[in-house]
Amino acid sequence: MSTLLKFGFVLGLSVVNAIFGLGQDSLNMIRLAQWNDTTLPVASPGNLKVRYSGCWGLAVNGREYAILGGARHVLVFDVTVPTDPQLVGKFEGTTSTVWREFKSYKNRVYAVSDATTEGLMIIDFSRAPDSIVQTYFSNELFSSAHTITLDTVSGRIYLNGSNIAIQGLAILDVSQDPDRPVLIGKYALPGGYVHDSYVRGDTLYASCGFNGYFIYDCRNAGVEAPKTIASLPPTGGYHHNSWLSSDGRYAYLTEEIPWGRPILVVDLEKMADNDLVIRTSFLDPLLPPDGTYAIPHNVYIKDNLLFNSQYEDGLLVYDISNPVEPKLIAYYDTHPQNTTYNTYFGCWGNYPWLPSGTIIAGDMQNGLQLLRLKEAVGKQLELKQVLVRLYPNPATDFLHVRWEGSAFPARVRLWNAVGQLAFDQLWPEGKETLLIPTVHLPAGLYTAEFLIPFYPSINQRIAILH
Repeated sequence: MSTLLKFGFVLGLSVVNAIFGLGQDSLNMIRLAQWNDTTLPVASPGNLKVRYSGCWGLAVNGREYAILGGARHVLVFDVTVPTDPQLVGKFEGTTSTVWREFKSYKNRVYAVSDATTEGLMIIDFSRAPDSIVQTYFSNELFSSAHTITLDTVSGRIYLNGSNIAIQGLAILDVSQDPDRPVLIGKYALPGGYVHDSYVRGDTLYASCGFNGYFIYDCRNAGVEAPKTIASLPPTGGYHHNSWLSSDGRYAYLTEEIPWGRPILVVDLEKMADNDLVIRTSFLDPLLPPDGTYAIPHNVYIKDNLLFNSQYEDGLLVYDISNPVEPKLIAYYDTHPQNTTYNTYFGCWGNYPWLPSGTIIAGDMQNGLQLLRLKEAVGKQLELKQVLVRLYPNPATDFLHVRWEGSAFPARVRLWNAVGQLAFDQLWPEGKETLLIPTVHLPAGLYTAEFLIPFYPSINQRIAILH
């Protein structure tokens, strides 16, 4: 990611609406608008200044809405005109908190927070745009929850990290009355604390921090505790969030702690036999000097695209049409004021499912970001006369790369003969040539890989001699 491009953000504005995000660092993605009110309160754990947290989206009555967590409020925006977001709802909580998360069911939005006394908030969009109202705000059933998962078919809500079930989760039902939740049960589970989860049908895929990844059968919840179908033992990281591929074959897992943990691709084909297999992992750090501190936070999948909120790197989009070979095809830096990694700043979450194609992203310090992909991602465009020249070959101290063609690569990598990554760099914007130092690399055969948005990658063999 070009450091030179990261000076273009203007601080101190109460509200910012900026079309196309001039001066931002991006690939195949544009910013339609940004909203940031610097007069809103912040929550300040440690040295962080967190004004915003989770986000979600909703399409109802022919209009589109974005929901953004504020330290003190739930903020609702009409984003039907994505270049001009309008704040249409501001619902206050009982205290300031770093964590607010949301899910939707029919025409309601369900909000939880880690604030110790807030419980559940329900916002009714059924009469939008004429009125958007809060129909429920109570801690009668539980006091707090870290995240929320919702099955839109059954109307079941799964409360993760709830303080009424600190070693598991609590389950509510809103299928009979969307404004009057009923407690089904609270359960201690073998995986212990559930940080976040994904649900499909009656199966819950639970990210259980340092305890690992657990898959539970919840079909008989209310009668008996969820049963463990399969589990992935601890992998050294804190299992934070996951999402399933469209066909349900693969789960994509983020591990937030320690910094620099890649996204895991887990094969679920034999989960009935408790046989979960990590097929591959991937991480694309976009800031210098290296990827030690890059942190994938929340991933979501739409069709064959994976949307990764990666804190200071912003929002990254991968083509996962080949599920075990994700390819970075687009990104947008929502947090350009940081040119090196400083841990927990930047893009918290995203919502890629609005019918218009507008993508919602929430930045912890910079607020609401409305983005759009430049192309119909996933459509393989015709590859027109792409030619790459590498010289000298064999190389000694330097390898010169000259690119000629209609589409520039996103990045270039060198892999040694045993598949280890020896060089990884974003392609310099607007440049046709790249100089790769090779004097420090061991002599041998290497593969140069060029990752091109919307195209198959191109590979060429080179030799390095000393």
